[in-house]
Amino acid sequence: MIFPCARGISRSARADVSSNPDAHVLHGIERRETYILGGCAADTVWCAASALLELFPTAARRLDYLGISFGGGVGALALPWDERFHRAHLNVPSFGHHPLRLSMPCVGSGESIRRYQQQTGRALETLRYFDAAVAARHIRIPMHVAAAHFDPAVPPPGQFAIYNALAGPKELYVLQAGHFDHAGTAAEETRLLDALAYFFNRG
Repeated sequence: MIFPCARGISRSARADVSSNPDAHVLHGIERRETYILGGCAADTVWCAASALLELFPTAARRLDYLGISFGGGVGALALPWDERFHRAHLNVPSFGHHPLRLSMPCVGSGESIRRYQQQTGRALETLRYFDAAVAARHIRIPMHVAAAHFDPAVPPPGQFAIYNALAGPKELYVLQAGHFDHAGTAAEETRLLDALAYFFNRG
């Protein structure tokens, strides 16, 4: 397994990119060629896969992807364009259906994008190229998605939009809540792990 860090975050910190989530998702948003999400998708999916396969070539027989929240969103953005992957799981994925997402307040980094759109009216000019629900229409491999009924950080309609758009075989696991601890969190996570073990061991 490899656990990549997207550019500007944690071990991939850079002086020219803020590690603060609210600022990170705005980096380069003025133009699609400079927007940070493009580089993050390349880092956390394409480059990570290349590094893993260089170290362990036999992994090419069964290369899978798991991404949560930010990692789920950039996974959806990158997976359609990389034929090396066999299956993938996206957990409460972000960046789905930006026109709808920008209409919904949240406590996650998406709120800074929503405010930027309110102030400038220009966010969608770039974000339409980085919509995980649009990219999902081109994913053909078997997919498993955990989407939440309630999520204060990632608006649930965006999560379900990604699942609904998937073009290939897909399975949905509905969470009571995402990015939010509740009385049933532990039991819900245990059931999800069982579902994932079944999903990934079938292929």
